[in-house]
Amino acid sequence: MNIEVTNKENKYLFGKQGNSYYKGLVDALTSLDPMLTAKQKRSLYRDLQLSGDKFDEAKYLQAACETVIASYLSSKYNETFVYEKKVNPPKDVDCGFSTVGKTYNIEVKCPDFSVKNEIDSTNAFKIGSFGRLIDYDEVVGKMQEAFDSKTNPAVVPNKPLLRQQKMDNKLKDYLLSAHGKFKGTTTTDELNILAVCGSDWMDLQKWFFYMYGVQGLFTPESFHQIDDYKNVDAVLLTNLYHRHHDYWKKDKIENHWDFSKSFNLIFSNPLRHQDKAEIICSFVDSIPNHSRALMNFKVTNGLDEMRIPHFVVEELIEKGLYYFQPNT
Repeated sequence: MNIEVTNKENKYLFGKQGNSYYKGLVDALTSLDPMLTAKQKRSLYRDLQLSGDKFDEAKYLQAACETVIASYLSSKYNETFVYEKKVNPPKDVDCGFSTVGKTYNIEVKCPDFSVKNEIDSTNAFKIGSFGRLIDYDEVVGKMQEAFDSKTNPAVVPNKPLLRQQKMDNKLKDYLLSAHGKFKGTTTTDELNILAVCGSDWMDLQKWFFYMYGVQGLFTPESFHQIDDYKNVDAVLLTNLYHRHHDYWKKDKIENHWDFSKSFNLIFSNPLRHQDKAEIICSFVDSIPNHSRALMNFKVTNGLDEMRIPHFVVEELIEKGLYYFQPNT
């Protein structure tokens, strides 16, 4: 399959025909191509911004993440895979498939991490929280005053205290959007999944707390009305954004377009309409993921609440398994 890239502003693909990243995209699109209508193909290529004279990085990364998941599922479940599946017409989800009598509907979301990346790269002290803490804004405000070299000459000059970006509201928006695309009246043999494409291992830990931490969206004390996203049965948390964003800076990461090489975790929504424990377990068996390995991992050198980064560093990287670029 020949994929022509004429958009000179596309820093991910233009002029990269010889590298493994470009070849991986060609393989992914070749696998997915038989499943697409001509209209769907044009739309996907437009989102990948293969042509044109402008480039929207966030839009590209969203399309790349969708392509990775869809191409893998279309290859493994080619007889039942559906691209842009109309689960709740006229709305559609990104894709779906069936196997052994069970149906899976998947909506894919990739956040725009540009603000996070800018904060992370700034020479400053950073502060963040896991969950929604009482008086957090007031406490941070006072600490920022204490770190202000203009009013406190004892601190490091020109090195302020910055808030790390929180994305719990973004997850809420994703859940509400997916809720509207999924049917609420499904059987226990049909699973509605929101896939969220995250960044590094610490970022994935934060998304876990957005779901299960203080006022987490999957807790009875959720900061938003839980009935508004009960159609979402589970969340697939994956590091696909991390694997694609600025891939040329990450020498330890390979096979960027192969979903089986990404770090994937599956979490259930305990507030869902029905008990779907059986099909959730079946979903764990149907796609590559580290859910059971993470659950069985024993944290011996830190806090169990930080299980994801401990697992990645101590269980994977220590064994030479690079699902993430180290020191990111």
